[in-house]
Amino acid sequence: MKKVLLVAGAALLTSGLANAATIVNGGTVHFAGEFVNAACAVSSDTANQTVQLGQHRTANITAAGQYTPNVPFSIKLVDCDTAVSKTAQFAFTGPQDATDSTLLKIHSGPSNNAVSATGVGVEIADYNGKILTPDGTVFSAPKALIDGNNTIDFVARYKSTAEKATAGQAYADANFVISYE
Repeated sequence: MKKVLLVAGAALLTSGLANAATIVNGGTVHFAGEFVNAACAVSSDTANQTVQLGQHRTANITAAGQYTPNVPFSIKLVDCDTAVSKTAQFAFTGPQDATDSTLLKIHSGPSNNAVSATGVGVEIADYNGKILTPDGTVFSAPKALIDGNNTIDFVARYKSTAEKATAGQAYADANFVISYE
């Protein structure tokens, strides 16, 4: 009887091993964040965003200073406390266009093999239409804050810097800073 129980016990122990799941390496999860000593925090929804400026025909660029339509985008501030600050102003920084320093320089994007468009740059303006030169020194008009959540609106568009644009990818990158008062 003891032998039967021993055999039955061993069978139970080894049957679990036969049905054990296979474990494989799945990857890495990165966690990122920041604590700020400011009146508001930037919403993670808009802290790192992509604004789709669309596809445009090079034939429509016939002179320097022409624009594509405005594309709105927003930066959301959360958990704002007006006892700390009453207004927020934004400035943008990024590589500037060699011909027009009020514009962000175009690049070919994530694919190093892609051809970059030429003859255009990206212009950013605040909710009042003020052009925000991407050198970090030109701030948007002050926006009055309310307690809680705030949405600050901007527009971006392509602006031609030459009589003709050449076809290619037209990416640009900008960082932003916020001045609270």
